[in-house]
Amino acid sequence: MVSIPKIVGVLSCGCLLGLGLSLNGFHTIKGEVLGVEPSSYFVKQYDGDQVRVHIDDTTQMSGRIGQGTHIEAKVNGENHALSIRSAH
Repeated sequence: MVSIPKIVGVLSCGCLLGLGLSLNGFHTIKGEVLGVEPSSYFVKQYDGDQVRVHIDDTTQMSGRIGQGTHIEAKVNGENHALSIRSAH
């Protein structure tokens, strides 16, 4: 049986991690890929804004992503993608 202090500790760590990520300026970009370059995707967000999302070897990619693909990207304050996945 798992003790209550361990459960509280695990939940506290999870909350702190989530809070830390949000304070570091990470956010999600959702939209359609308009164009692709070797180190960038050009995305039209669902609110109509267009943004450039920077990618590199550290970006985790999930699914086939190309022009016309709807994506969800987790990015930092400089729009560098930590992860990108296709959003069906």
